[in-house]
Amino acid sequence: MKIERIQMENFRQYFGRQRMTFSRDRARNVTVIHGINGAGKSSLFLAINWCLYGEVSSNVGELISKEAVSRASDGEEIRASVELVFTHNSERYLVLRRLKGVKQEDGAIESGDEDFTMMRTRRDGQAERIANPIGVMNSILSSNVRTYFLFDGEKIDNFAKPEASDEVRYAIYNVLKLEVMTRARNHLQDIAAEYRRELKRVSTGELRQFVESEERAIAEKEKAHTRKEELEREIESARRKITDIDRRLREMPNASALQQRRDRLERDLEQREDEMTALISNIRTLATSGFTVIAQGAVERALAILDEKRERGEIPSSIRQQFVQDLIERLQCICGRRFDANGAEHEKLLALMNSSLPGSLEDDVMDTAAALRPFAERAGRLRDELNQRMQRRAELLDIMKSLEEEIDEVRDQLKGSPQEEISRLEEQRENFRADIESYRLEQGNCDTRIDLMSAELEELKKQIQVAKKEKKTERELTRKASLAQRAADAIGEVYETFADDMRRRIEAKTKEIFKLLVWKDSHFQDVRLGSDYNLEVIDRYGLPARPELSAGERQVLSLSFITAMSRVSEEEAPLVMDTPFGRLSSQHRNNITEHLPELADQLVLFVTDEELRDKARKNLEPRIGAEYRLTFDRKTSCTTIEEV
Repeated sequence: MKIERIQMENFRQYFGRQRMTFSRDRARNVTVIHGINGAGKSSLFLAINWCLYGEVSSNVGELISKEAVSRASDGEEIRASVELVFTHNSERYLVLRRLKGVKQEDGAIESGDEDFTMMRTRRDGQAERIANPIGVMNSILSSNVRTYFLFDGEKIDNFAKPEASDEVRYAIYNVLKLEVMTRARNHLQDIAAEYRRELKRVSTGELRQFVESEERAIAEKEKAHTRKEELEREIESARRKITDIDRRLREMPNASALQQRRDRLERDLEQREDEMTALISNIRTLATSGFTVIAQGAVERALAILDEKRERGEIPSSIRQQFVQDLIERLQCICGRRFDANGAEHEKLLALMNSSLPGSLEDDVMDTAAALRPFAERAGRLRDELNQRMQRRAELLDIMKSLEEEIDEVRDQLKGSPQEEISRLEEQRENFRADIESYRLEQGNCDTRIDLMSAELEELKKQIQVAKKEKKTERELTRKASLAQRAADAIGEVYETFADDMRRRIEAKTKEIFKLLVWKDSHFQDVRLGSDYNLEVIDRYGLPARPELSAGERQVLSLSFITAMSRVSEEEAPLVMDTPFGRLSSQHRNNITEHLPELADQLVLFVTDEELRDKARKNLEPRIGAEYRLTFDRKTSCTTIEEV
């Protein structure tokens, strides 16, 4: 996950609409946000967390801009929102969290609805609304993991405190998803009780609730439809303005070549995206035939059995079953001689009857053998075709990434043009593109409301009944409970082995990073993470040194541990640090700023001017891709984001 852009509107001291773009360049992967204490660093940090997860201690009145509240009339609805754009696994996402409140006569805010929308977008502007945004967001970066990647630098030394073994264990469980295995084991242990609970489930009053909500649902649906139409008009207007800007740039001597280059690149990118869409569809079609590869081993064993029976003469049999059946019914030999029932001849024919196959079954067996033989060839062709298409997909991803980088380069050149008119037009173009994405995101939110209301209204037309499941027999429940327990025991064994291996790998990586970041590297000889999850530092005398660590050294140890977990887990996430260097000496600050950008895919630092100076500043400068300053207006108590 790499954050691309944040947009806030009436969020805390950020009045109106304000945007910030984060650096995602591999060589310049650091974004620095400067601000004095109280200027809004913590509010911006909070905005990221709230947008993605909605978990804040503040109430609605504290989240909505006080300036916006002061300008509103009594009874007027006020909205606040935070929008984030980020990429993850080569896909681009837009997320929007909004809330609203109504101003009361006493100036207080009455809480209103809060909603969360998530969309997956393409560069051509098309957006796909995600039906389960909270689940998808947690699959990208789980809520219980985020605090290890988005954290307050003042509290980072918690992992290095003597009493922190439980917190260290909990962090490893979450980041390495060990907790998932624990939950699976516990769930399996309780599965028998779960079956019983399912049998007892009944519906309780949902129909009455839906009936009472019918009028509200109809009004909400109509309101969402109206807003969606308004947004479509806004999108068309923004598109026309972008087209007009492109035309004007083509006509300007100092911008014409760059704009024409962008036109070519965007056309090429659109063609590549179309090819990628068709390719993915083809891959999915091929994947549905994947059973040939999976079944190949079983098919080969079946053919071996049939070949063995053929060699022994069992298939095809020398005598057809129907022929023997006819002789038994007539009690007459093929030579015309009759024999008695239960006689020697009769018993012989019965034995022959039992050892032969029915004719239809024998034909089926032979047909099956003929049908199975081409499986190996088909499986081989399928593997080759899938490999070719997956290789082409990788090539297309590289091409598209290169094209996007070239387009970004053109944008940066136009935006940085010394000719003010060109720079202004490009900035307007970028803002219109961002507006379109925001409108698409809001349209997705409208679709969510429409679907929700439609489902609710549909339910109102029906009599809600919950069909009771058939009761399970005691034998069936016992068998399922036994199976669940055996599965739980197996997961427990895997869990213990995996957890211990991960603990050792984190220990080794923490030691490696700690030696890089701490300035007394010759004094500290080892870092150990014991089976009790106690994080310990060993000094040159072979003695535990954690109680002697300074506050700065504890912070370095905790940062090393967090970064080690990220590297070992291969969790793709930005490292966002609020006030990271406040308690660090200049030597620690210098070491961290020299090496930390190499250890994080994306690094975002919220700093005061005092935190980043001298050598620390020089260390970071080659890696800084974006830099902003938060300016606090004492007259309005509002903060403005200014690009440095």
